[in-house]
Amino acid sequence: MPKPEQNVLASAATPEVPEPELTPEQIEAAAALARLEDRSGAFTSVTLAADLLELRDIYHGTFERTRDEDWLRRLGRNAEGWTRREALAYVEAMTHTYHLAILATLGGAPLIIPGLNHLDELPTFARQQIEVRAEATEAELIGSLETAFSEIARIVGQLGPEELGRTQAVPWMTSVPTVAELAGAVLANAGVLYGLHLALARSRPIWLYFSPGMMRRQLTRLIHLMGLSYRIKQGGELYATIGLNIAGQGGGSWFVRISPEGGMGKIGIVRTTDVTLEIASADLFCRLVLGQASPWQHWLRRTLRIKGNLRLARRLPTLLIPG
Repeated sequence: MPKPEQNVLASAATPEVPEPELTPEQIEAAAALARLEDRSGAFTSVTLAADLLELRDIYHGTFERTRDEDWLRRLGRNAEGWTRREALAYVEAMTHTYHLAILATLGGAPLIIPGLNHLDELPTFARQQIEVRAEATEAELIGSLETAFSEIARIVGQLGPEELGRTQAVPWMTSVPTVAELAGAVLANAGVLYGLHLALARSRPIWLYFSPGMMRRQLTRLIHLMGLSYRIKQGGELYATIGLNIAGQGGGSWFVRISPEGGMGKIGIVRTTDVTLEIASADLFCRLVLGQASPWQHWLRRTLRIKGNLRLARRLPTLLIPG
């Protein structure tokens, strides 16, 4: 016969309650937050805000030293290349477009960007935005760009993990970004993808002014953007993992996974890859992404090593084009 106190304990025992099933939205949010975890701290509210303000200040000093005639210089080797002024207009336009996307995602509103409904429309949209700003002065474009950097920094600097992990499809990406990745894309777009266009000299791109820690965070953001912008139509039924090992200051290891469902970039090392690129420096990696360095020349110099599927390596410039 059980003791009285045992009866009391047995009657007071609380039955186990099964864990509630997660909704698809909760599962997606958890996956988005996991995607943002990295050792570089690229997607925390503090570093996003601080790096946006740092990039604003770097550009402010650069623009102060830009002469009037420099704005009209063509950036390509032929007359079809953008002028430095046109590059400034486009970066200002895309920074404001990302700003709208962040606000819409945080507010739970649909994102509507006139003239930009699909990734393939991005080149036409770019030309339209440059033409719209044709009458603006360089000082007005610079002021607008700096204001956008400051405002995005103010917004993301106040966000918690749940807000940073909110997602919304945007028309110029093939995978769905988080708010943190949208803010990171602002930094990658302005600080790397156009960091050579807006610099005073091709030998001194903007990213050379980054500290090693900021450079590593910028590479993380850029590689996330590459995954988000993966050209699914060009890849078709391709499933692959691309490893990136970048030496020197600001370097590290990253990978990009691609499939017919989209792409994902992340910091770290994976057990197996289809192709791995070993690159001598962060500067060389940025120039390779921009098409400003010949991969095969650097392969011959052994500043770029390619392991694995060489055929896939040749396709990467057409598959992983950051938007």
